[in-house]
Amino acid sequence: MTFMAALVGGLIGHYLKFPAGEMVGAMVCVGAMNIFEAEPQMPKLLNIGAQIIIGGFLGLDITSDVLVELKHYAVPALLVVVILAIFGIVTGFVVNILTGIDLYTSLFGSVPGGMQEMIILSQSYKVNHVAVLTIQTVRRVLIVIIYPLLLILVSKATKTQIASNSK
Repeated sequence: MTFMAALVGGLIGHYLKFPAGEMVGAMVCVGAMNIFEAEPQMPKLLNIGAQIIIGGFLGLDITSDVLVELKHYAVPALLVVVILAIFGIVTGFVVNILTGIDLYTSLFGSVPGGMQEMIILSQSYKVNHVAVLTIQTVRRVLIVIIYPLLLILVSKATKTQIASNSK
């Protein structure tokens, strides 16, 4: 029953094109079951299987082209990782101090990595997974809305233009 609720919720989220809609939709449907005391359960083996499958999908992005380009972009990539990690940690501490949210929940919610990856990684720790999912979802939606506006501001401030792929 729980798996069917997750499947239906995931398909609805996918169809509605929500950010990470499959994960959010499944979570909402199973969460609703929990709220209405239906006592949903999932075998631990499915969680392990889901993480293995997601790891496989992430591995699909590692190609020979990526390895060839790595020599050109290794230093910038490492610089980005270090800077974002530092800002993520600082943000996590600030959010923890200002809101009282558990520190490690705040750190997982503040990390600027891929939303799905961070939520799955957070499952390996005792943190508030609903809070991590909520913070990451809001972050992702707002970035999709705000970042293009910031690019316009950068374009105007630097008197340069960013090329568009739209036809």
